[in-house]
Amino acid sequence: MERIRGKVKKHHIISMFAVSGLAAAMFSFNSQPIFDNTDNFVLFAQEEIKLEQGVQVSSGDLGSNKNLNIEKDSIINGNLFAKEISIDKNTIINGNASFNKLKLHKDAQILGTQTKPVQLPIANLPEIPDFQVGTQDFKFEGQDNTLAAGSYRNITLEKNSRLILEGGIYNLRKLELKDNSTLIFNAPAILNIQFKLRGHDKISILPGLNIKPDDLKINYLGMGPKTGREDDDDEINSLHDDKEKKDHKARKIGRPALFGKNSFLNFKLLALKASVHIGKESTLRGQVLARKIRIGKDSILSREEIFEKESDPTKLIAVDGVEFMANEIILLLTSASDISEAAEVAKFVGGSVTGSVSSIGLYKIEVNTNTATELQDVIGSIESASFSFVLSVSENALMAPR
Repeated sequence: MERIRGKVKKHHIISMFAVSGLAAAMFSFNSQPIFDNTDNFVLFAQEEIKLEQGVQVSSGDLGSNKNLNIEKDSIINGNLFAKEISIDKNTIINGNASFNKLKLHKDAQILGTQTKPVQLPIANLPEIPDFQVGTQDFKFEGQDNTLAAGSYRNITLEKNSRLILEGGIYNLRKLELKDNSTLIFNAPAILNIQFKLRGHDKISILPGLNIKPDDLKINYLGMGPKTGREDDDDEINSLHDDKEKKDHKARKIGRPALFGKNSFLNFKLLALKASVHIGKESTLRGQVLARKIRIGKDSILSREEIFEKESDPTKLIAVDGVEFMANEIILLLTSASDISEAAEVAKFVGGSVTGSVSSIGLYKIEVNTNTATELQDVIGSIESASFSFVLSVSENALMAPR
């Protein structure tokens, strides 16, 4: 890796993103397209998956034993498996689709093979093992916090805080991450959560150095003894239809797991009897396996560690013969750095990580800029901040000057 890193120059960085197409794993089946496991899926639902407008799947398949609904302007680099599939306009499926019923907008495309019918179920989700929670509550503030494995009651990360998990098995009643908080796992870890899983806006759940995104496994029930009213009970109730309200009260289904907008999530989340909602403009690396799944608009999903959001062509500008994206920068970090440092820089400039080749410390960050001057101001602010782990920061250039 050091040999490769030494040859990476500033003007070479972009071509690596430009040529590293993240192609989907193309899949062909025999007469019975039933999966023994869900390893290939970035999302799998027992009942329904809903992707809102502009979602991009960088890698991984989508599967549902019932419904799969993909809204307009989405790009899916993966295969689709569901009883019923609905695909809205200007959406491209770079993969195969297997279904019993398909509703395909005339301006949408499936580039792979279409297979009908598909045998059901597509796959079954594993059971969550029994666990017992503890009695201690912890609220973490500031940046210097660690938590050893064990059984606890309620764990809360306050705004702008950071908590490092040392690894192992954690049994919890509740995990709540408030705005702009960060949870880092420095070793493989399992979180067994009984009652409530809630991430507010701009939260990050990140792997440490040499740790994979799905080395954090979260088993979520969404059911447990309720000792009082939660501050988001009304919001939770509004997410359920009339039947679900009855089923929730009867403990047939769990409380939804919620993550707010602009979240950066790395985990394998299993919510057998609960739904999972991820807010708009969020990034997920790993897997979500749940009863129902809803992904907010303009989010990015990747089964693999390497991922990239496709750039917005309307943001392409040219200065002195060099074309680059007006709202993207490229970071090259030191070999001892990981994605948590890239996320730190992204938060510093009010942006988000939208591409990663972490093996060589290469990251793409989308920022809220529209002109070359605004972009240079962002680059200058990063350089002035003197992050010790940043080797270089540059525009996302598409061609070198002549």
